[in-house]
Amino acid sequence: MKLRDWILILMAVLALAADLPARASQAVAASGGVLASGVHSDRLAWQHFAAIVAPASRGRVEFETWAADEDIYSETPAWPGPAAQAARRLRASVLRRLLAPHGAESAAGESDCGVVANAAAGNFPVQSGRAGQVPCFAEEVRRNRATYRYIVQNQLNTQAGLAAAYQKAQGGWRVSLPEDAVQVKADWVPFDTLAAWLARNGVRQNPAQLREAFYTTLVEGRRYALVAMHVSSKDAPNWVWASFEHRFNPGRCDTMGCNDSYGATRRRIAPLGGAQNRQYAGCAKTAALKKLFEVKRVAAAWDNYCLKASEIAFTARDGAPLMHGNSFTERVGAGIPLTRSSCISCHASAGFGRDGSPYTKQLTAFPMGTVKLPADIVANDFIWGILTINALPVEQASTPHNLDRTRITARR
Repeated sequence: MKLRDWILILMAVLALAADLPARASQAVAASGGVLASGVHSDRLAWQHFAAIVAPASRGRVEFETWAADEDIYSETPAWPGPAAQAARRLRASVLRRLLAPHGAESAAGESDCGVVANAAAGNFPVQSGRAGQVPCFAEEVRRNRATYRYIVQNQLNTQAGLAAAYQKAQGGWRVSLPEDAVQVKADWVPFDTLAAWLARNGVRQNPAQLREAFYTTLVEGRRYALVAMHVSSKDAPNWVWASFEHRFNPGRCDTMGCNDSYGATRRRIAPLGGAQNRQYAGCAKTAALKKLFEVKRVAAAWDNYCLKASEIAFTARDGAPLMHGNSFTERVGAGIPLTRSSCISCHASAGFGRDGSPYTKQLTAFPMGTVKLPADIVANDFIWGILTINALPVEQASTPHNLDRTRITARR
C-alpha cells in the first residue's frame, strides 16, 4: 500500500473520530430493543398495555383499580378498595408544577385540572367557551400491587422513611423494586377542551363520536378523555419504558416519529415535514395484537391508541442520547421539547438526600443519555412518586422540606 493510501485512511479515521462527539450529542429517536429474555420491548409493552386496560370491576379497567400516588405517599398508605375507587380524584401534573417558574401565574390556583405549559407547541386552546373554566389537563399515576407493597413495606412513602432508607444505603442496601412491578401515568383532557383542541387541528368530532373513539372517565361530574399514557415495567434492571397516544393527538409522530415493531401493521412512521400538529395515519393493529386484545376482552375504544415507542437504553450504539417522549405529556403538558425528552434518563435522576428530601437538580435540567447521581444521593430506582410526599403549601406544612419551593398542591 502506498504512502498516499495510508495518509487517506488516517485522514478518514481522524474525521470519524472528530465527528463522534457531534453525533453523540445529537439525540436520536428510541425504538426499543430485545431484552435479555429474548422478547422485544415493543411486544412486552403491548402485553402490559392489554393487561392494564382489560375490564375490571364496576366498569373500570385494571389500572384504575391500582393505588394512586395519593394512596401510597401518605402517613397512612392504603390499597384502594371500592369506596376509594368510587371517590377517584385526578390532579394537576406534578412535573408541570415542578418545572413552572416560582410564582408563575400559570401555576397558581391550579387544582385537579391544570393549564398546559406549552399550548403553542400542540396548538392547544388557551380560552374556553365556558365561563369560569380554562382549557386544562389532569393526570394520575397508578402503581400495581407489587410496586405498592415494596414501597410501603420499605417505608419509602414518607420523608422520614426515605431518611432512614438513606442510612440503610450507606451499608450497601439499595432501592430495588421486584420484577413484577408495573406503573402507569395517564393524562386526561376534559371533553369540551378535547373537542376544541381537535377542531383547532382539523379533526371535528361530535360528543357521541368522541365517546366512541376515546376511553373516558367521569370524575366529580366532569367527563375526561384519555389522550396519553406512559407505562413502565421492571422487566429489566433499568425498567422498560413505553409511551402510548391516541391516534387523533395532533402531531403524534412529530419530531421523533413513531416506532412499533409488534402491534402496528406499519412499523415505522416518519415525522411529517413542514407544519407541525398534522394528523398521522392510524395505527392499524397486527393480527397478533388483535388476538391479544380479544383474549383480554379489551374494549373497542382501545384500538385507537398507538404505541409511540419503547425505550430500554440511555444511548444508541454510537453514544447518541435516546429521545423518548409523548407529544402531549412532555411537549404540551410539561413544556419539554421532544428533543430534550427521555423517559429513562428522566427517571434515572430520581433520588433522595440524607434528610429524605427528593433530589430534583438533574430532573429540572432535562437529563438526556446516561445519568449518574451525585455520591451523596441515593437512587430511588427510577421512581418519581416521592415528589408528592408532603405536597402542601408552605403555610400548611408542619415541617419545612425542600419541596415547598415547587408549590405542589396535590390533593389527597
